This record gives sequence, structure tokens and C-alpha cells, in this order.
Amino acid sequence: MMRVVVLGEFRADRLVPLFEQRGADVAVLAFVGLEAFLGPGVECGMLPTELSECALLRLLDAYGADVAVPNLGCPGQEQFLPVYARAAPRVWAAGRRMPVHSEGFATLASDKVVLHRVAQERGWPVPRGVVCVTAREVREAGRGLGLPVLVKEARSEFHAGRHYVRDGDHLGRVSGEVTCPVLVQQAVEGDEYAIEFLSGSPHTVAWPVASLGRLDSACAPGTRVRVAPAALPTRAQAELTATVADMVKTFRPWGPWQMDFAVTDDGRLQLIEVNGRLGGVSNMSWASTGLDPHAVHAEAAFGRRPPSPQAGRVALELPVRNDMVLPPAPSGTELMCFPGNPANRGPCIGGFQRAVLGVPTDRAGVVREWLPTLPPGVLLNSPDEAAAQLSRGVHALRQGTPLVGW
Repeated sequence: MMRVVVLGEFRADRLVPLFEQRGADVAVLAFVGLEAFLGPGVECGMLPTELSECALLRLLDAYGADVAVPNLGCPGQEQFLPVYARAAPRVWAAGRRMPVHSEGFATLASDKVVLHRVAQERGWPVPRGVVCVTAREVREAGRGLGLPVLVKEARSEFHAGRHYVRDGDHLGRVSGEVTCPVLVQQAVEGDEYAIEFLSGSPHTVAWPVASLGRLDSACAPGTRVRVAPAALPTRAQAELTATVADMVKTFRPWGPWQMDFAVTDDGRLQLIEVNGRLGGVSNMSWASTGLDPHAVHAEAAFGRRPPSPQAGRVALELPVRNDMVLPPAPSGTELMCFPGNPANRGPCIGGFQRAVLGVPTDRAGVVREWLPTLPPGVLLNSPDEAAAQLSRGVHALRQGTPLVGW
């Protein structure tokens, strides 16, 4: 029987069944105990909080891995990505499979300073920014770029280590708190978007672009109403296509990854960050296309070529407070709830879950009527914001979102 070892817990409950259906014996190594959550048929172990290449190889030996599947989840695990990349040649040389991003891609996906420098070298569109190695340089960069700015620690992840700085006093405090090197970057005005990919040999597929709403000082897109698919201005779509094509050709990602970007008010694309993993929009990707990115990732780990996802309905993501319950959704739609669990602790920490409503275009009118009837306090956001995002998704679906593949 083939032994699959999953490295990380993020939504492991959506990976493990696919491996088991393939007849594999599965072990999941995580920062938290998952025995009670995943059940007795899955061996669970602890992933160390610090990991070297040699330690990883010993772990895979100890668990008898035939296939190792990086599945980055909790804060800290993104920094394992370069370790996985460096260890991969030795894993393959030992007769095992370990599909993982190249070291070059792993580095730019886990270090915001590297990403900014590479983007400038390659001509990818990014906000104006300055790399700083001292607190004094941070203050000078902030004043030089013009406030407000974003200050990002090189290896920050999951919303930690980044600061929206509004004024000089705040800049002074932040400059003394951050761990250098940091990237001081112009705060872009516009709308935020995300897109998820799965790369393999020899091609890359993408799920539909998702709108994350208007950029704001909170820098917390998960608290906004979000929707997929979303249409981009012609110029931004062309810039996205060209940037991804160059990224794939030059840095050879292999596995799941995502890109967050902004579209400025004059229609220009600005790359915000790249992550070497799936993230928060994968629920919308699933609801819109019917293809769960986590399940497709599991199939790709066995060498199966991923299908090209196509949006079939609007996926409207509604942040709902944990102590509230959404009323039944309108007929002809599908409400998918994603409460917190040990493999996805975000809702438990943040105090809200992000339910996703699958809406065929012919049911959009009914949903617009349903939204204002929700009891006060159920949603984090206003029904008007949700209705506006629904309209954006319907427009994109009717327009036809371009298939993106490389």
C-alpha cells in the first residue's frame, strides 16, 4: 500500500479522503493534534516548528513516505517551503515523490523583499517600494514615498508583520518594532483581487479571479464580502497574463500557489504578494467551478494532469459571526458553510466564518431580495455591500471570464 505523508494541516480533511480513495495509507504531520478530527484511519504526528532538510528527510524515513505532499497551513509553515524545495532532489533520488515548487519560486513566495526585487528585475508591476535594513531607513523611505505606506517584514505571513502606516508618529513607532529587512511600499488605492493556480508538469491552470473588495487600511480582505468570478479591465488582464507567464517560465512553480494583486482606479495591475500555497479564496474557487482546489491538488500529487476550472455560477462569500446562523438560502442556490476546525483555525481565532453562497445567474434577483431580510448582526458587512459584489460576479459570469492557462 502506498504511504502518503501530508506536511501541514491546512484543510487536511479535504485532502485525506482523496488519498484514501486512491488506496493510500495516509499520515498527516501538523502543528496541532488531529487524531480526533481526522479519525482513527489516519496516522497523525507533530510537525516541528523548526525544520531543516536533514530533519525533514528523517521524518519522511520515520513515517515510511512514498509520496510527500507539502500542505502549508499554520503561521510558520510558509517558511518551510524553501526547505522542502532544497530537500526535494534527495527525496526523488531515494525513489519517493515530492511535488514541490522550485527553490527560486519557493524563495520569492516566502520572502516579500525577494519578491519585490525580482519583480523590479523582471518588469512585473508592483507598487513603488524601498527595501530597508535599519529603522532609520524605514523612516526615510516612508517620508520619501509619501504616507500612507505599508511596512512589510520580509518573511511575514498570514497578516502578521505588516503595518499600514498613516502618519509620521505611527511610522516612528513601527520603524522601531519591525524586524529588518523590511519592504516599505506605497499604499495603493484601488480594488483587491486574488487568483489561485495549480502548476505541474508541463502546465499551469488557474481558478477564476476573485474580487476581495476595496483596499483599506485594515489590510484584512477576509473581513470583506468577496466574490468569484470577477472581471478585470483589459489592461490589467493583459498585465496579469504576462506576469504569470513569465513567473511560470522563469521560476517553475510546481504545486498550488496564489497571487494577490490590486487594480488601481486607472486600471493598472499592481502585484501585492505571491504565496506558495492555497489560501482563503479556495472555498469560492470550489463553489464557483465545482472543482475543489484541495482535491485537485491531491490528485495532482499522484501525477494526474489537473483539469481547467471554469466558472459555472457566482460564489458569494459572506462573513458570518460565529454565534450567528444564516437563515436557509433561497431555493436554487447552495449555501456552503466553513466553520473553524483543527485543520482551519481561522474562524475560531477571528470570531467569524466565511460562508459561501453558490448563485446561478438566474437566481441572482432572488438573492438580492433575500440579503436585506437577514437578521441584523448576522453579517459582518452590510447587505448593500453583498448585493454589489453579487452584481459584480453576475456581470463577470455573463461576460465570460477568460480562461487562463500556461
